[in-house]
Amino acid sequence: MGARKAGWRVPAPLTRLSSTLLGGFVIRVAGWSMLIVAALTAIGYSTIYDREERDALEQLKAHLLERGRTESAIFQLAAANMDTFRDRFLSLYANPDILPEPDFDAFFQRGEDGATRLRREYFDGKVNQDGLLQKGMSGFIGANQKIIPPELQRRLILSYHLLAEYGPAWHNRFINTTISTPENAMLMYWPSFAWGLAVDANLDMTAFSVVRSTMMAENPRRLPVWTPLYHDHTAKAWMVTYQLPVDYQGKHLINASHDVLVNDLMDRLITDHLPGTYNFVLAADGHLVAHPLWMDRLRTELATINLERLGDAGLLRTHALIRDSVNQRHADPGPDDNVWIVDDTVDGAYLAVTRLQGPDWWFVARYPKTLVAAKAHQAASAIMAMGMAYFLSMLALVIILLRRQVAGPIRQLTVASEQVAAGEYAAVADGQTPLPTTVRHEIGLLARSFQAMAARVRDSADSLAEQIALRTEALDAAKQQLQEWSLHDSLTGAYNQQAFDADLRGVFDLGRRQGKAAFALVLADIDDFQTYNTAYGSAAGDQVLRTLFRAVARQVGQGDRVYRHEGARLAIILTAPEPALLEAQVRQILEMVAAMALPHQASPHGIVTLSAGLARFDPTMTSPADMVRQADQRLQAARQGGRNRLVA
Repeated sequence: MGARKAGWRVPAPLTRLSSTLLGGFVIRVAGWSMLIVAALTAIGYSTIYDREERDALEQLKAHLLERGRTESAIFQLAAANMDTFRDRFLSLYANPDILPEPDFDAFFQRGEDGATRLRREYFDGKVNQDGLLQKGMSGFIGANQKIIPPELQRRLILSYHLLAEYGPAWHNRFINTTISTPENAMLMYWPSFAWGLAVDANLDMTAFSVVRSTMMAENPRRLPVWTPLYHDHTAKAWMVTYQLPVDYQGKHLINASHDVLVNDLMDRLITDHLPGTYNFVLAADGHLVAHPLWMDRLRTELATINLERLGDAGLLRTHALIRDSVNQRHADPGPDDNVWIVDDTVDGAYLAVTRLQGPDWWFVARYPKTLVAAKAHQAASAIMAMGMAYFLSMLALVIILLRRQVAGPIRQLTVASEQVAAGEYAAVADGQTPLPTTVRHEIGLLARSFQAMAARVRDSADSLAEQIALRTEALDAAKQQLQEWSLHDSLTGAYNQQAFDADLRGVFDLGRRQGKAAFALVLADIDDFQTYNTAYGSAAGDQVLRTLFRAVARQVGQGDRVYRHEGARLAIILTAPEPALLEAQVRQILEMVAAMALPHQASPHGIVTLSAGLARFDPTMTSPADMVRQADQRLQAARQGGRNRLVA
């Protein structure tokens, strides 16, 4: 009994056991509860972030789709008007009975400066033969046109009548309607400015890019032309010009055009945007059309600004991102070709882009990712607050229940444990020491078990010794298993470099002792593996490594081993009884890998292949390094020889 008493050691006064246990339990409950609240908050944040991101992008796309339609409407209307003008003009021009000999001089007169201009009364106001007042018209034929052929006269008079008919109807949306000719003539309906009367007589409009861009030589495909954005001093407004070349039987007759005001677009750019976002317009050719941060500079320049000259690195990068996305969409168009999202990872923003129908402009809305994060943070904070309130309530309830139902029984168990520690097993086993054995929960079960333990404690020492022996045996087995695992590569499952060095030294020494070619070494590389990783990603590269190593391991003979040697390199120690079979066996491995047909677009073969070098053991070799060096040299020869081959 005395020996048994001496074997028990109590680390601290057990009278404090209940408070220590309860305190530790409460701390653990609090810790785990906090972890659960944090985990739920993180999950909620991630879920809400994804939802907010999805909703924000859908809202942004819907907003930009509507804005794109709104801003494109005026450009589409300009094109539709000019199509109407062209069709009407050609139907009149093609009928020789319509104005065969117009009274040109009743409309035009040549001035002392040599230019021919539409008479003043057609701008100020003139009553036509129908009794209708016509005004707002001016026209100009440059002084370089000394002779005005009848056909040109007819073209101009026909154009005048059509401008007088259509111009007033279109004036509510367009500042003017104009026709120009390749003979340096222009007619214009512009009630607020008599351009044809004020222009310089020697002006050659065909020498400037606006009219020149419609000429046959400059525009052989006869496409409509949009000018860049500019600020008109006369109209005091931002505008672009739309010109439609009109040809008949291969002859360039006129250009029908509108000057399109974009002041409203510039104003809406500043005011009409989603909260926290802003809009801007870029031209595909690398010019800034409109931007809320650069409006003063644009007004100073009175035209679009080349981004290179502007020097805004952010806008240059944004233009490159959008240009790349446009090229990608042209190569692989998606289901929605009107609005698309560009992820600006550098600036932490989403760019919603739509192309305005007309000028080659990109309308862009910038949505900072911080807006999504702010909404997610707000929702996550609410989740955290509710979780903490629930946690504190439950913690208070747990403390109350523990004090009432756990602390007293634990104190009884503490007294009993002190007696057991003192060797007084009979007092506990016979029930002389009070224990909560009648309690119907886990503590009662513990008390009954503790009482039964006291009766069997004498037999525990033997059982403990037996358990120690079993544990020692299990630890030895685990140690052996760990040692075995230490020899394997974690990614491929093949033997690792440590196993390779040891095994190669073993078979090399055996070959030296036997004095014969007992084995061979193969070093093999996956061809173009670095380009495979670049093209498909490191995860795909890891999968290829696992696949090939396992396939090769199944292919080698019994007793042979496959090792991962330096990254993507395989090492194989072959022990075929017949040396002549070694080369054939390696070729079968290379053919098996090629037959797997794993795609590799960056490889000249189009699939994943192996190149290998074979070195047979030679008793004259001084160390395993000689074999490795020889196999590596032959591997390099195989790679230089075109890959997917063996050099033995």
